[in-house]
Amino acid sequence: MFFRQLEYLVALAREQHFVRAAQSCAVSQPALSEAIRKLELELEVPLIRRGNKFEGLTPEGDAIVLWARRILADRDALHDEVSAMRGGLSGMLRIASIPTASSAVPLLTGPFCASHDKARVQVISDLTSTEILRQLQAYEIDVGISYIPDRIPAGFQVPPAL
Repeated sequence: MFFRQLEYLVALAREQHFVRAAQSCAVSQPALSEAIRKLELELEVPLIRRGNKFEGLTPEGDAIVLWARRILADRDALHDEVSAMRGGLSGMLRIASIPTASSAVPLLTGPFCASHDKARVQVISDLTSTEILRQLQAYEIDVGISYIPDRIPAGFQVPPAL
């Protein structure tokens, strides 16, 4: 149940609306609200500013959403690793690139897909460098191909240029 509660909280943070978040999770709005309320009780902190409608996350809620994204990404990676142990690499590899680097993507995905026939690749090739960094930090993509004119933000690894 804990993972489901985290999924609901992440959906609410993304959608900024209870009904849309519930729809994206394929549950009723009362079920989503109750699951988040139980998470608040478990963590002993309010996560949502409530009124007649969604008014945003509390500062604690914002911090927990970051943790939730990380935890859910780790859970998915664990499932993928167990699947790989059973019969080869599988799952979804999410790659984003800036438009001018999109021609390099097939050079990476072609050999990857040839070696891992159970894996799938999703490519987004119309993002800015800033959006790629944001999505990497939010665990929304796995790989980003971009030019970074400024200093590399902490926590990122950049391979040498080819």
